[in-house]
Amino acid sequence: MFTVRVPATIANLGPGFDSFGMAVSLYNRFQFQQAERDSLVFSPEGAADVSALQVGCDSGVGKNLLFVAMDRLFEKAGQSRPPLQVRIIADIPVARGLGSSSTAVVAGLIAANHLLNQPFESLDLLELAVTLEGHPDNVAPALLGGVVLYDELPYRLPWPLEWRVLTVSPNYEVLTEEARRILPTSVVMADAIFNLRKASVLTYALLREDPDAFRASLHDRMHQPYRRQLIAEYEAIERLVMADGALGMIISGSGSTMAIFYPTVIHAFLLEKLQGLIQAEGWPMIVNDLSVDTEGAQLSLAAPGP
Repeated sequence: MFTVRVPATIANLGPGFDSFGMAVSLYNRFQFQQAERDSLVFSPEGAADVSALQVGCDSGVGKNLLFVAMDRLFEKAGQSRPPLQVRIIADIPVARGLGSSSTAVVAGLIAANHLLNQPFESLDLLELAVTLEGHPDNVAPALLGGVVLYDELPYRLPWPLEWRVLTVSPNYEVLTEEARRILPTSVVMADAIFNLRKASVLTYALLREDPDAFRASLHDRMHQPYRRQLIAEYEAIERLVMADGALGMIISGSGSTMAIFYPTVIHAFLLEKLQGLIQAEGWPMIVNDLSVDTEGAQLSLAAPGP
């Protein structure tokens, strides 16, 4: 028996559409053990829907993203995979823009590589993960940890220790397909230039740990103005947190989760104000106060806790 822990991810980081992503301290844990046949369960029972990790519309464990990823790596190694029982302790909300499907792909590849006695390097696993999942800004930080800029290869960027993240997840899904469909099919030159500049400033802000540059960098014209229409609470939450000292707020991945970046010094004040707004409006939401995960996917020989 062994366990693979994979962090949630916040993709795009505003202007870095399909390019920037970061791993945060919220996890899915996958417990593997050999069995007579493949099986996959969530723990506690009913905590999430296994079908959320299916490939396409097909049913059955053989089409699950996790097993598909494992089988692809075994095929690459010229071997056959043994049947496995996998128990998933899922803390990452499904279809909320926090990379839950990426955790299944990454966990499957890490587990398969372990069972194959580690013949593949991290970059080999990442290349296959990008092929399978299609979103390098999710799978790269999930596998490697930290903040990653992906352009055929991953480039690691620092994250200031005194900056933290609040994620706010509404009780409704925004499917990636829907969030893609709402985007325009072409981008005007002025908007492309705007995002190029902002993504460049984002890189500068992280390298220099410059909060003012970071605050200025998170604006975007390629996806967030359209996707905000799918998140009714976005404008009210953004107005509150920016007035109370946050560094910025973005849509995490394709949503519906919102990510709020803030300096640690205002932690208690900002959290109190945010929770006060949510309670006053009666919005059913999950708020997670997170740090950046710098380790990425981790394998251990111990079973996870309940």
